Amino acid sequence: MNVCEVMHKPVQCCHTSDSLEVAAQLMAQNDCGAIAVIDQANHPIGIVTDRDIALLAAERHQPLWELQAGELTGKHNLYTCHDDTDVHEALHMMADRKVRRLPVIGSDGELHGMVAMSDILHGLRMSGASVQAAPEDWREALEAFNHITTPSLPINIPDKGM
Repeated sequence: MNVCEVMHKPVQCCHTSDSLEVAAQLMAQNDCGAIAVIDQANHPIGIVTDRDIALLAAERHQPLWELQAGELTGKHNLYTCHDDTDVHEALHMMADRKVRRLPVIGSDGELHGMVAMSDILHGLRMSGASVQAAPEDWREALEAFNHITTPSLPINIPDKGM
């Protein structure tokens, strides 16, 4: 199965000059946690996540309409895959890079869609793969998810005198 079979399309996107308010509204309207940032030629140059928006707004103490999507591009490396990338390869890329979403590009470099970890898991389920029938697929997906969601920083839980 290739990512083009499970990716979201059309993908929600914005430009670097768009406000983070616009980006957040797109996420709310389309029930998604991330949108692609594209250039004038429809090439992805970044991703804006709901978490990125919240952290930047808190850091800057500014309203979202005063912040631009371009302020978040370049803060993180952009990892992409092609529409003919096998979902297993995409899972490995997500696990290695610790990302839950990959913009999907065509041979022309243009943005064709977005594939998320949840899209791949849903695709496995819809293809009839069960844990019993294809345990290696599910194990691989769960291992990738576990690797992605393992905190990079140590978690400090304050001792409350117990």
